[in-house]
Amino acid sequence: MFSKHPPRLALALSAVLLVAGSSFVTGCKRADTTNEPKPEPPVAVTTETVTPVETIRTLRLTGTLRGQRETELAANVMGRITRIDVDRGQSVAKGALIAQADVRAAALALNEARVAVQTSKTQEAINQADCARYEQLKKGGAVTALEYDQVTAKCKTAPLNREAAEARQSIAAKNVGDGAIRAPFAGVITERYTEVGEYVQPSSRVVSIAQVGELKLEFSLPEQNFPDVKIGADVGFRVAAYGNELFTGKVSRISGAVRETRDVLVEARVPNTDNRLLPGMFADVELAIGKESLPSVPKAATFDSNGKLNVLVVTGGALEQRVLQPGPEVGDRVSVRRAVALGEQVVAKYDPKLKNGQRVK
Repeated sequence: MFSKHPPRLALALSAVLLVAGSSFVTGCKRADTTNEPKPEPPVAVTTETVTPVETIRTLRLTGTLRGQRETELAANVMGRITRIDVDRGQSVAKGALIAQADVRAAALALNEARVAVQTSKTQEAINQADCARYEQLKKGGAVTALEYDQVTAKCKTAPLNREAAEARQSIAAKNVGDGAIRAPFAGVITERYTEVGEYVQPSSRVVSIAQVGELKLEFSLPEQNFPDVKIGADVGFRVAAYGNELFTGKVSRISGAVRETRDVLVEARVPNTDNRLLPGMFADVELAIGKESLPSVPKAATFDSNGKLNVLVVTGGALEQRVLQPGPEVGDRVSVRRAVALGEQVVAKYDPKLKNGQRVK
């Protein structure tokens, strides 16, 4: 019997060790759970409902800013440039000297033309005196009809010769005057094409000049939207240089024909008294063509993140940050084209402490 006791003792010890080990593991697990971070309590926020608002229906287009008047100023004379008084970006008044061409040959031609005019006038006076004398001689029968006709013919052609000489003088004077290349209107030099010493032809470009105190916005209107736009309609646009800042203008011209690209060219006048806008700028155009109803959120609820307008929406007891596609502002609310739906709840006033995914009540 004594030989049977050891196995029973071994089984008893194994059971004790198993229970002790199990208790030790359970104790370790309980210790581990006490070190887990406790979830943050929900944050109290005030919400507002996304409600509809009536806004202006707009058409998004692209356009380009141009000077109200723009021209590439040609030399209009043949010669070498001896002087240039302007450079890119410089403002000039109407009639200001832009450049001077060498017109010494034209000046000599002008002197020659002046002499020719004086000669023709003297010859005309002599012929008129001869005609008056031959008129008396014809009455007395002292000259033949042939002699009379020969003299009086000179009287008839003399005024024509004088007029031709005066016309040549005017042309020569114009050539001399064209050597001084002047601004046809007040504006800004946008480009310079010539340098001192360069030989130019009448068609050679000297500078480009643009009137920038008032600009025109050119954009293409789809054919189907042609009936929606009228002269005097408001136009809004943004340019990359000024981010989300909205500039305005009014439609001033609408083309009378549809182009092959199935669109109509439209122009709008844009005030630019502070010269912030430049000709050639690309514009993102918003053209008002009616009214529409859109969801809206309080302006105070929106905030900027990475250059985009955002809002915090309360959904499922937590905050969800959404990027908005905003429409026009109406009072203290911002209309939204995309990202929120009517009836949803948004944080009424943005707080930088609030974060995406945060639990709220």
